[in-house]
Amino acid sequence: MAKHKTAPAAKFLLAIAAVIVLILIAGVLFTSNQGTMLRWAFVPTHEIASEDQGTAPDYADESAWAARPGAESQATMLPEGVVQTMMLPEVDVFYIHPTTYMSKDRWNAELEGDEAAVRRRGNFTMRYQASAFNLAGQVYAPKYRQAAFGAFFDESGQGVQAIVRAHADVLAAFDYYLANDNAGRPFILAGHSQGALHTLLLLAERISPIPELRDRMVAAYIIGWPVSIEGDLAALDDIGACESAKETGCVISYQSFSKDGDPSSLLEMFAKTPGLNGKARAGTTMLCTNPLNWHVGGKASREANLGAIELLPDPGPISAPIQGLTGARCGQRGALYLTEPPQGSWREFLMTGENYHGYDINLFYMNIRANAAARAKAWLEANR
Repeated sequence: MAKHKTAPAAKFLLAIAAVIVLILIAGVLFTSNQGTMLRWAFVPTHEIASEDQGTAPDYADESAWAARPGAESQATMLPEGVVQTMMLPEVDVFYIHPTTYMSKDRWNAELEGDEAAVRRRGNFTMRYQASAFNLAGQVYAPKYRQAAFGAFFDESGQGVQAIVRAHADVLAAFDYYLANDNAGRPFILAGHSQGALHTLLLLAERISPIPELRDRMVAAYIIGWPVSIEGDLAALDDIGACESAKETGCVISYQSFSKDGDPSSLLEMFAKTPGLNGKARAGTTMLCTNPLNWHVGGKASREANLGAIELLPDPGPISAPIQGLTGARCGQRGALYLTEPPQGSWREFLMTGENYHGYDINLFYMNIRANAAARAKAWLEANR
């Protein structure tokens, strides 16, 4: 497929979404005092214009991918005790990883320049996130010059530029994948946090405008990134929220909080920021897909949890699934509340407001694994 140019309208959507990143993430994760300290600790002090961007990834080179079929990667791992049944070779998964670059040395990470970021990309994002989709199809996960963690706290506008730079790589990777690897197969889009933002933008810039791609998209898992039903999804052509476990061509999204968590910062910023339609999202509905039953606004007991996976920072195998770790319910304003929020190591990376953001996929790993495969099978059955 020929490479597409980004239309002016798509560029406008990208600019809006980048602004949302800066305002929303800072408001969700930290108080104002914490934000000040984090700006000091993580926001680069040099001008982004002075930064050497380096060579853009060559996605024809296997080394530009964190995962792709035929190459060894942690995206192919399985939890202990889980036997890989027949993977669906007729379906692809295009997964975009979240932020792993925490240094203030650069606005945009080099692909291999920071050892800690590279370890997190493998040990966390491939091992615990991309692997959740490897039953549904072949996983393609591009490396990209991600925006640094500090870009999300910048107030100068340079953080926006860093996010735009990162997204240019994601677009190039997706275009290369479509032209050289996809061969007309159906595909799943998946991303978490910064990766989920890029996934949402791919919907606007590539999938929504092209009927053929809309028809071949099994689903988009936009996890750990807020999506407005009226302000974001309504701006897309024929792409809405998934209402059931086997619906295809639709979007899944949720944000995980403790049973008594406080999502007020998330909700406040959600209301104040514009959606993909360019209008304020105040009064719109934040999509909450319950990953235990795949209903919008749903509630499910812990018995529906097929297995959570403990997040272990050191390299090694994926531990065995923990069945029934927690139930979950969608609140009236769009947050997903854990009915039995796990303790111990599950709180090591907890964010302000009792936000389990870092565990969004781990908490429901086996449900996501089963659902992605079920949607892929449903698409194949409907389109053979």
